[in-house]
Amino acid sequence: MEQEQIIAIREIYWNIDHTVGATFLYLTALVTTVVMAWGILRDIARWRRGKPANRIGNLLERLLEFTRQSLGQKKVLRDRRAGVMHALIFFGFLALFIGTDIIAVEEDFTIPLMGEQAGKILVGDFYKSYEFILDTLGLAFVAGLLWATWRRYRTRPDRLDNRRTDAWVLGVMLFLGIGGFLIEGLRIANQTIGGVSVYEQDWARLAYVGFALATLFRAIGLGDGSPVALAIHPILWYTHAAATGLFMASLPFSKFRHILYTPLNTLFRDLQPKGALDPIPNLEAEIEKDEPRLGVTTLADLTWKRRMDLDACMRCGRCQSVCPAHASGALLSPKYLITKMADLQRGDPIHFKDGTVRTLAELSENGTTAETLPLVGTIIEAEELWACTTCNACVHECPAMIEHVDDIVDMRRYLTMIASEVPQGVKRVLEGIERQSNPWRLPARERTAWTEGLDVPVLAEKEQVEVLYWVGCAPSYDERSRKVARAMVQLLQHAGVDFAILGEEECCTGDPARRMGEELLFQSQAQQAIETMHQYKFRTIVTTCAHCFNTIKNEYPQFGGRAGVDYEVIHHTEFLARLVREGRLKPHTPIRERVAYHDPCYIGRYNDIYDDPRSLLASIPGLELVEAPERNRERAMCCGGGGGNVWLERWGERNVNVIRLEQLTAAQPQTLAVACPFCMVMFEDAAKNTGRAETLQRRDVAELLLESVQGDGNAVQAG
Repeated sequence: MEQEQIIAIREIYWNIDHTVGATFLYLTALVTTVVMAWGILRDIARWRRGKPANRIGNLLERLLEFTRQSLGQKKVLRDRRAGVMHALIFFGFLALFIGTDIIAVEEDFTIPLMGEQAGKILVGDFYKSYEFILDTLGLAFVAGLLWATWRRYRTRPDRLDNRRTDAWVLGVMLFLGIGGFLIEGLRIANQTIGGVSVYEQDWARLAYVGFALATLFRAIGLGDGSPVALAIHPILWYTHAAATGLFMASLPFSKFRHILYTPLNTLFRDLQPKGALDPIPNLEAEIEKDEPRLGVTTLADLTWKRRMDLDACMRCGRCQSVCPAHASGALLSPKYLITKMADLQRGDPIHFKDGTVRTLAELSENGTTAETLPLVGTIIEAEELWACTTCNACVHECPAMIEHVDDIVDMRRYLTMIASEVPQGVKRVLEGIERQSNPWRLPARERTAWTEGLDVPVLAEKEQVEVLYWVGCAPSYDERSRKVARAMVQLLQHAGVDFAILGEEECCTGDPARRMGEELLFQSQAQQAIETMHQYKFRTIVTTCAHCFNTIKNEYPQFGGRAGVDYEVIHHTEFLARLVREGRLKPHTPIRERVAYHDPCYIGRYNDIYDDPRSLLASIPGLELVEAPERNRERAMCCGGGGGNVWLERWGERNVNVIRLEQLTAAQPQTLAVACPFCMVMFEDAAKNTGRAETLQRRDVAELLLESVQGDGNAVQAG
């Protein structure tokens, strides 16, 4: 017999006493709101103990990126597998949250609609779509949670660590997802409207997960008004409502606080150039105090935004998985650097990378609080800080927009300028910059020795040129890098570029000093360099050093530099690619080599220069350009030389430069192309230490281009 068809409609409190159910729901919501608000206000009070930070301006830009990251899951999806898993949970949770809100609106607010179903939202075609969409995204939610549980407790990648709250929160969320479907299945299996079974309606099948469960329930005798089913349903309903309230109330107290704080952290992210560290406010005035506070030594020294960072961390470990120091076996893990401070800030037991857990009482002396506990030497070792190459891979990968590198450099500032506790290599570099204005500790009169026989013009003699070639300390003093500077000059001369160098007037930009924490020395070098540049006229600064490029372009404007106003700052790979495009340099001699290009961190991740170096190499006839598998472009691993580590001994079990060389040689190149003198130094060392010095050439892109442009017949034949 054909079943009677009725209009699709949702009865909100089916099988639940309306008064009791509504009272329970709204009392639960009230308690949930109070507890959650208390937790959030407590966290905000902790953030407000931090130092000031200007993160309010450019509101429209902030909101746009907030939308892309939060709703578009932009950064989350960079890691495809974990990203898809997280997206299933996020969008499923969001859909269920919105669906619950729609039910609340229908039940408690009058919506003036026409017809006999006036006041109803969940009716007709809208209700059909609602059921299908919520079942689909609810299923995605459960699938994502099961995937997360399997990944966390079965496959368990090295970057994950488990705490008791993880299992509890995952369990509650799974109960909410699966319990919601069970409640829906019992309703569909037993509900009637005007004496007509909902299960027999065609539109009931749109709630396909609930319908499948309803079919199962009816098969085992839990349908058609079964007393057992009618008794189980309200138990599940009330338990589900209570668990929902408990989960929401617990957000500020569990790992899942990131649901609230990661979007907020994104809104207040740093908008200055990625390659620019924050200067110390009122540095000279602070130094003159009897007890100056420079850098970060306690939680109280962090800005409010950095303290928000700590609560936004979700312990996903993405930062750790891309950290070169961690890969080398060094103590540093960007993840644990943040989570240890987060544990301290919240008063939780502090979890260390080696698996040990210690309380504040075990780490502190009488009277020491979380706010006054010295970070370095208690929860953070100095080696963790010095092992950092400042490559920015952790910041680039972090979906919570945490600023790990800034924290590390700020703690280095304390060690360098207050505690005077630095490795011997750091001390020698800083002394060299202070006394000789270069980390190599060589006299200024030798800065132009590399120009012998090239007739290189000096700006003091010309006063005005189109291009100032900023050579940098490494190409001026390091024997291998000098060859790159000579190649660069020959290319400029071949292209007819009106250029000059500063010669002995050039000084270290101060990049090593700043990354090592000596902000005062950096600012002294910056002022010297800026004053020198202001004496002359030029339209473009070209650098062969990625670090000089980043400093002059992104950091000198903090101290009066005119980059982007009076002149542009451009890396030599960009400038040479431009000259090739304009036809001023014409590579014509084939170089029949298989070449792997390494992306320097300070022109890659910090300044998004990826295409010009590759287009430049691709313009050379016969050259086959290959990529390091997986670790290339924005995910390229550091050579190990940044953050001053080019002058330091290794911190881990293996050298970072050796690890990176192995990644690059997996593509079986004959030549390794680099675009930064620090990278050249590091790969020269790695090649010698691994026995590849004779089988793998290390050449700057400028050297490869010069060989093709000159056509000197020295091209290496493949095979």
